[in-house]
Amino acid sequence: MRNLALGIIMGLFCLCFIAIIVENAFLGGRRRRKLEREARERAVGGEG
Repeated sequence: MRNLALGIIMGLFCLCFIAIIVENAFLGGRRRRKLEREARERAVGGEG
């Protein structure tokens, strides 16, 4: 019984971990690049 509960908890943990990696790889990466580009343009515009 205890092994089953531990297995379920570990399985859920792995699922959440994979979901976070996938989200960062596909959604977060694009969003982060866009924000970095905007910040860079703002920095360059502020200097000039």
